[in-house]
Amino acid sequence: MRVRNVVVALVVSSILVGAVVWLTAGDTLPFKQTEYYIFPLGGTLIDLESLSASAKADEYTVIRYDGNSVVAYAGESLATEPVDVLLASGRLLIVDAGRFLLRVSGEAVTYAVRPSSVGLELVFSPHEDLSIDAVVAVLQDLQQLGIIGDEVDFGFQSFAKDDLKGPAPPAGARIESDLYWLAVAEDWHAFAAFKSLTLVGLRVEVVAEKLPGSGIPVEYAGYVTSESESLARLLLPIDQLVSLATSGSVGLVRQAYEPVAP
Repeated sequence: MRVRNVVVALVVSSILVGAVVWLTAGDTLPFKQTEYYIFPLGGTLIDLESLSASAKADEYTVIRYDGNSVVAYAGESLATEPVDVLLASGRLLIVDAGRFLLRVSGEAVTYAVRPSSVGLELVFSPHEDLSIDAVVAVLQDLQQLGIIGDEVDFGFQSFAKDDLKGPAPPAGARIESDLYWLAVAEDWHAFAAFKSLTLVGLRVEVVAEKLPGSGIPVEYAGYVTSESESLARLLLPIDQLVSLATSGSVGLVRQAYEPVAP
């Protein structure tokens, strides 16, 4: 998977209508259909009840999780299809406790806003080569939903869609490669299904191997579902995978399976 770290500086200002955009590193444009792009949006306070109401009114599929229970809507009505079918909806909002994922699939681009370790991130996946105008159009849509404010200042990473190997975890992250790949995957749920990872909403089932004499850091204790002296099983928000894997008390974050003795 090819990754270009913060290769473009982009500032959008003025209510994004008639926005002013500054770009550097012009060799990265246009946005290529063979790649997808992740833009960090930073921390934004979102009223999830208002967002859910707006999404229902706009005929989104809305899936809400409360712990392990789930309720789904097709617009204002309760949905009857299974969740795995609803996840393929062209306009989708998933709400899981204080987190959300919003995805829109259009003719020219699919984009998603989802939680990250530093707030929110935008996943921009063009279906054809596109200019920066397409990114601005997405930002305008997000602003109308109240997801971003009047000014955005960020860089981005790009990933090859057809990569079969996956990205290497960052230095110091003690995590299985497929779990790190999940964290930066274009579509969390499609990737989890492909790799047979267990997701509940925006959380993934993992096992943390604890270092001798150590415990799970207190900020992750609420995600622990079972624990022994050396292992903890967690239903962990996907955006917290890397931060858990870089904590000083964990030797490895891996998939939730038990090793088989040779």
